[in-house]
Amino acid sequence: MLRVYLNHLLIFLDAETYRSIGASGFLNEHFACSEERTTHDQATGMSWTGRYYYGRETYFEFMDPDRTSWAPRDALAFGIEQEGGSEELAGRLERALKRDITRFKRRRRYRDEDIPWFWTVDIPRKDDARLISWVMEYDPGFLDRWAPDLPPEKPGAGTSGIVRSGFLTRYRSAIGDDLSGRLFRDITSVTVTLPPDEADLLEAELGVYGYAAAKTERLPEPALRIVAGGTVDASGAGPTGIEKRTSYRGPDLDIVVECSSQTGGPAGEGAVRAGSAASRPEASGPAATGPFGDGFGITEFSMETRPVTVTTTHTFGPACRLTVDTTGKAIWSFRPNAG
Repeated sequence: MLRVYLNHLLIFLDAETYRSIGASGFLNEHFACSEERTTHDQATGMSWTGRYYYGRETYFEFMDPDRTSWAPRDALAFGIEQEGGSEELAGRLERALKRDITRFKRRRRYRDEDIPWFWTVDIPRKDDARLISWVMEYDPGFLDRWAPDLPPEKPGAGTSGIVRSGFLTRYRSAIGDDLSGRLFRDITSVTVTLPPDEADLLEAELGVYGYAAAKTERLPEPALRIVAGGTVDASGAGPTGIEKRTSYRGPDLDIVVECSSQTGGPAGEGAVRAGSAASRPEASGPAATGPFGDGFGITEFSMETRPVTVTTTHTFGPACRLTVDTTGKAIWSFRPNAG
């Protein structure tokens, strides 16, 4: 069976949190191989800017809401490492989900040329979806044409193919960064919180990919107490409104799908992250109408890291924190009012 891995996570943050992350010496010099870059797709007229953090086979990116030409929403980007597999997978999704599936070739601008980058298999979603997803099949000729003149002693120089590790090795070498000196290795689990219809669609999608449901919990509504900007349960344990939580196991990743029918998500109706563009009346552009901060989307993900001697927590905004612990694990949390 075609194996569907995680390729990367895409997370939108408010502008102030994004700037805080960009100014962090710990993140950008110690935690992971990283860069800020703007990508152009001339064929579609789209461009996006973000901070990228590269591991061995997976990576994550934080998007700049003020310099991205499409609606702010989090994303799961899956990947396959079998040539021609995207066409097979698109057919399986159409049959299983009984809806049209989009498959197209994404190109990337490099040295005044648009070069084939990857096939995208995309499940169309409603305009106000909190989470989107797609599957990537890299173009086998991309690495022959992108940064082809790396010195031969550089990791990844002269490599080809479509495996994720080969692409990330080339990316890291192109920015002159060394994985051995960084903490981050790979993403191991991700938690998403979604309205019922979006949760149902994602769970059906995961079934097509062969992700197995390991555990389902039905959660009673806890007693509430009011805090600034939203509600938490009486124990102070975190956001409310989650009714069902299901864990899925894939070939390299655990995915936890939390279902919440509460209006405005677990943070409460109309909640936005403090300092977000959506909270400022003068804001305009895609970030002004974006859903980030309402408690939906990617709310947490875990990573394998190099071990550290002291557990530390790094806060970048009211709903964005990274904890690195001594067991070789780190967790990003984006839950409003958590902690």
